[in-house]
Amino acid sequence: MTAGQAKSRPITEARLAAIVPNARRLSLSQIIRRLFRMAILFMAARLLGVQTFGSYALLLTIVELVSMVSGYGYVDFLTREAAQRPEAAWPLGRRVTLLRLAYIVPAVGLALLSFALLGFASSVIVDAALLSLALLPRAAGESAQGLLKGFQRFSPLPWIEFAQGVLVLGYAPFLIFRGYGLRGVIAAEILAATVGAIIAVRSVIGQLSIPGCDTGSVRQLLRRTFVFNIYPFITNVYDRVDVVLLSRLVGSFATGIYALPYRAFATLSIIPYSLMGALLPVFSSSRIQAGQVDAGTNSACARAMKFLYLVALLIILLTLTLARPVILFTLGESYTDSVITLMILVWAAVPSFLNFALNTLLLSAHREKAFLVTATVCTVFNVAANLLLIPRYSFRAAAAVTVATECLLLAQNFYLVRKFSGRAVFPVDGFMITAVFVLTLGGFWGMQRVIPLTLAGGLACFVFAVFALAMVTGLRIRRAGLQVGSR
Repeated sequence: MTAGQAKSRPITEARLAAIVPNARRLSLSQIIRRLFRMAILFMAARLLGVQTFGSYALLLTIVELVSMVSGYGYVDFLTREAAQRPEAAWPLGRRVTLLRLAYIVPAVGLALLSFALLGFASSVIVDAALLSLALLPRAAGESAQGLLKGFQRFSPLPWIEFAQGVLVLGYAPFLIFRGYGLRGVIAAEILAATVGAIIAVRSVIGQLSIPGCDTGSVRQLLRRTFVFNIYPFITNVYDRVDVVLLSRLVGSFATGIYALPYRAFATLSIIPYSLMGALLPVFSSSRIQAGQVDAGTNSACARAMKFLYLVALLIILLTLTLARPVILFTLGESYTDSVITLMILVWAAVPSFLNFALNTLLLSAHREKAFLVTATVCTVFNVAANLLLIPRYSFRAAAAVTVATECLLLAQNFYLVRKFSGRAVFPVDGFMITAVFVLTLGGFWGMQRVIPLTLAGGLACFVFAVFALAMVTGLRIRRAGLQVGSR
């Protein structure tokens, strides 16, 4: 049975209700992952200093780019394929892991060569090579996690992230105090990746049908998966190139100022990733036929977008209120410039959250090749804008260009969904939500003139949170009413 012949299961309210516990587990795994990552970054920023922390942020960026081009996107491919054809999970998982390992070595070599051509110090190149060793166990571990999600077995995921986070956060400070500095953090990263891979592989083994069914030739696999190499890489080029450009055009200090707010912003992706990650196997198995999306899937996506839109707007209000006191308290006065950076970056949450939903819809319909076009357009715009603006406006420009790039991607995704599914998909009650947010934001800015900022922001957040809760609760009540009426 091919992907196009996979058995279709329509989306029902019962199936959507089953998504909640899976989304909760996936959300928990991402919360654990991001919280540990932020804790590790805070620890490194404190113990290594701004200059060395800027180098660490650069190394993480480069290694993540290598991870993307070597096939990090295969996780979603395996999730989709395992959901549609569970009997193909074992041969696909094994082949994809080997394929990814084959990509890692030349990808790392090209990255190190690029470092040398850009004039980075030899110590930085060696550190990048060492950190890249963590990609080897990650290849197996991430393939196993993709299969687990395809089987809708999300319970092991939080434990995998917890084990990795504890190891890095516990081992890295010990090595730093022993005098190993940045390389101590790198050693902890490699150990954590290895342990995480072992746990993930052991968790999925019992679910596999070995040897499984025939999945076609290696050539067919390359043709089906090449988009999952190129698209995530292109996306991460425009997503992370600002860190590289800041490092080369402005210096490590600006990189350190920008890196932490950017990582904090990236942490917000926990929310859309968790929801849409749980919905991906449901969307994938509900297709009427390859390349098409049914009306029920569109409707479910629009409802998910409503929730994501509400959350993104509430996060903006919270950030405008708390960014300054939180950053100054946790990092000190030397990171004052990070406040304005975060206040700019947070506006990208709205288009970013909605892009998660629309990308999941397109991916479930096997429309991932369209991602190459959207990612290429965004990359050209992002690199050109950063090169033009960073020399003059430094990290502020990088933050603003990130917001503009996400908006450009959102416009393209709206067009593609309408083209492929025959109708536009927008958040349910989007106009009402926007109007209430604008009024709340206006009240927040007005109240700042007469009362302290934190009090004004707290009142604005409370008002909008009550509204958001009413909107979500109202949606659930209407769904329950429909179910009762249908009975």
